[in-house]
Amino acid sequence: MKRFAQVAFLACFLAVILAVPAGTLLFSKNNTSAYYENRALAEWPEITAEGILDGSWAQSLETWYSDHAPGRATLLKMDTFLSMDVLHRPVVNDIVTTQDVLLPFLDYSEYTPAAYEATVDSMAVPFSKLNQHIQDCGGSFYFVGFPEQRIYFEDEFPDYLNNHENEAEAADTIFREALEDEGIAFLDMGEVYDDLGHPADFYSTVDHHYNYYGAYAAYRSILDTLAADGWELPVLTEEDFTFRELPNPYIGSRNRKLYNLWPNEDRAVIAELKDPIAYTRYDNGELSDKPLYVLPAAEELPTTYNLYMGGDFGETILETNRPELPDVLVFGDSFTNALETLLYTSFDEMRSLDLRHYTDKTLRDYITDYQPDIVICVMNDTFYYTPTGNGDVWPEE
Repeated sequence: MKRFAQVAFLACFLAVILAVPAGTLLFSKNNTSAYYENRALAEWPEITAEGILDGSWAQSLETWYSDHAPGRATLLKMDTFLSMDVLHRPVVNDIVTTQDVLLPFLDYSEYTPAAYEATVDSMAVPFSKLNQHIQDCGGSFYFVGFPEQRIYFEDEFPDYLNNHENEAEAADTIFREALEDEGIAFLDMGEVYDDLGHPADFYSTVDHHYNYYGAYAAYRSILDTLAADGWELPVLTEEDFTFRELPNPYIGSRNRKLYNLWPNEDRAVIAELKDPIAYTRYDNGELSDKPLYVLPAAEELPTTYNLYMGGDFGETILETNRPELPDVLVFGDSFTNALETLLYTSFDEMRSLDLRHYTDKTLRDYITDYQPDIVICVMNDTFYYTPTGNGDVWPEE
C-alpha cells in the first residue's frame, strides 16, 4: 500500500510538471505578440541537429517557453499591481509613477557635451548631403525637431532620480546648431510649445508622444514656416475642424507598460474636417481603405496612439488630386502619424516614410524617383544621435 501511494504521488507530480509545458504547447504556440509589452513574442525554434548539438536550440526553447508560459500576462499584471499599489515603489517596469504624469526611468550616468560634440558630425554630415540632394532635385528640406514628453515634464521627476535636464538641453542644442551650420532649416517645436502655452496642453500624461493639440500646433507651425519661405499653401484653422475627445480609455505607451493600472483621465482627441478633403490612400504600395483615425468598435474598448493613421507603416501615400498644389514627403518616427492626418490637407500629394520599416529603396533613391517639392524630417530628440532607422538618411554606396 505504501509503495502504491509513492507511485501515485510520483505520477501526480510528473503529471503536474508535464501539464504546464504540454498546455503551453497546445494553447500558446500560436500567440505572436504581447499586447501590454508591445512586442513580438519569441517564435517556436526550428529543430536542427546543429542547434541541438551546440545548445542554441535549448536556449531558444527556454526563451520561447518564458514568453508563452500559461498565465504569464496575468502574473505580470499582478506583480505590477503589487509593486505599484501595495509596495508603492517609485519605479515600476522602468516607469516612474509620479502623482501627475508617467515618465521613463533614466540611468544615472550622463554623456557630456564634449561626447555629443564628438559624434554630432556623424549625423549632421549625412543630413547635409541629403539636403543638397533634395535641392539638386528641385526641392526644399526642413527638419522638425520635437522634445519627447519627458522633456516637458522634467520637473515632475522625483529629486532622488536623474531627469537628465542638463544633458538633454546640451544634446539638443548641439544637434540643432550642427544642422543649421550645414544650412538645414531647423524648426524647434520645443520653442514653439514654450511660446504657445503649458506643456499639459500639448503632451499626454500617459504616453511619450504629443497629444493631438500638439500635432495641430506642429501643423500650423510647419505651414507658417513654409509660408515665410514663399510657399503658397492652404492653411486650415481650428474653425475648419471639429475637435472631438474620444470616450474610449486611452492606453498610452507609458501606462501600457503598467498594464493600464495607473488611474488617469487622459483621452485621445481627433479632429474631423467640417468640409472634408477627398483623398486616395495607399499603404506599402497597396490601395487602402484605412481611415485617418482607426477607432475601436465600441466606446468601452481602449485605444492607443496607433489610432492615428492606424499606426506605423513603411510607406503611406495620400493623394488629394489638386495638381495646383505642391507635393510633400515627410519621413520620421511615429510622431509623424498624428501630423499626417493634418498635413495632407495642404498638399496635392503627401508621401510618408518610416525608414525603420521601409526597405524597398534608400531615401536618396526615393527622392530621386518622386521629386517631392518639400521634404520634411520629423524626429523626436531621443533619436537625434541614432544613425539607424530614420537617422540613416544617407547610407554609403
